[in-house]
Amino acid sequence: MIPTFDQSVLSYSLPDENIALFPKEQRDESKLLIVNQHEINPFTDSVFHEIDSFLPEHSLLIVNASKVIKARIYAHKQTGGKAELLLIEPIQGSAAEALTQEKESIWECMIGGKNLTPGTILECMAKHYTLKAEILERNNTQGIVRFQWDEPITLGALLEDIGTIPLPPYLHRKAEDSDTIRYQTIYAKEKGSVAAPTAGLHITENVIQKLKKKQINMVDITLHVGLGTFKPYEADTPEDFLMHTEKILIPREVIEHCREFFLNPDRGLFICVGTTSCRTMESVFWFGIQLLNPSSPMWNQSYISMQQWTPYSLVDKNVNSADVFAILLTWMDRYNLTIIEGETQLMIIPGYSFAITEALITNFHQPKSTLLFLVSAFLGVNVWKQSYEYALENNYRFLSYGDSSLLLKGKILHADSKPVL
Repeated sequence: MIPTFDQSVLSYSLPDENIALFPKEQRDESKLLIVNQHEINPFTDSVFHEIDSFLPEHSLLIVNASKVIKARIYAHKQTGGKAELLLIEPIQGSAAEALTQEKESIWECMIGGKNLTPGTILECMAKHYTLKAEILERNNTQGIVRFQWDEPITLGALLEDIGTIPLPPYLHRKAEDSDTIRYQTIYAKEKGSVAAPTAGLHITENVIQKLKKKQINMVDITLHVGLGTFKPYEADTPEDFLMHTEKILIPREVIEHCREFFLNPDRGLFICVGTTSCRTMESVFWFGIQLLNPSSPMWNQSYISMQQWTPYSLVDKNVNSADVFAILLTWMDRYNLTIIEGETQLMIIPGYSFAITEALITNFHQPKSTLLFLVSAFLGVNVWKQSYEYALENNYRFLSYGDSSLLLKGKILHADSKPVL
């Protein structure tokens, strides 16, 4: 059953001066707000490079290793008019596959410019070749575009040459050379995102080494972030809102690591770095819940597909988390999978029962965004509002290049979970 809640409380006034247009000079010098929803005084101020002191030993951090591609292309019509294209996702296959294509690639794109109708040919000049883009279809600001080029290079190499980093629209500025490095986590590997998983932008090698000293492990999953992450919530009820779908990749070793983690009686916290990691791991877990039923149709598919509201009908307070990851490994063996692939449309709103996420590292999000819905579901609406009011009053920097928060939750769904320290 889809929970009901007062949607008007999931908005707030965000002054322009609180929006970070550029990152801090040093990644881990960003401010860190620790929020423990069950403390009498729930807020503690710190800096990100001290985050290890707030985490128990033997915790597990899940990070999103998706890499932002230079997906924005500035082009011109053959008549001279300017145009702008932002690659969203390929029409067929994964972004990783499409980036290896040569000569031609077809993508869904955001399209900016005047009189750009189907059949229009756009050009972008590089040093030694010309990229041509033909608009095949267009519906308002989106459309289907065929890219063609003569040189024997991949689309990925081509974008590195002529593309720019697609900064979030609310920054209202063009990308600079520094954004190529700073709008990317230091552990980014899998190319495919058109927006950064920003919670991880604060992590440095120094932070990683401090975590290792406390035997806190960090493992990589991948959710390719699409422009849907910036889609404003415009609906009368949650049922009327269509959540965006994003592609996910989870290596077998992550599932194995999670199983061992939940078997460990001395374990710390299961921590997701960012809303993308949270949605990915919650989706994978709920898929595993379904596999616990031997007659589930999920056994007949070799990929994950998590719909928007499916987990809301799957609550089971008696399940053991280690058993869920064990059944996921059995399912992977059935199809000889080394990587779980699929997609998630999971929308987390107040009333959602978090399955395994016990702590969340995340930035401060836009009013009435699906990211903010997830945060309010995690903390509870009252604590969420108090935390954002506190952050604004204490000059925290908001949105993608802003400061960070560590959110600690006291009640987790499954029987094997430990209380937050």
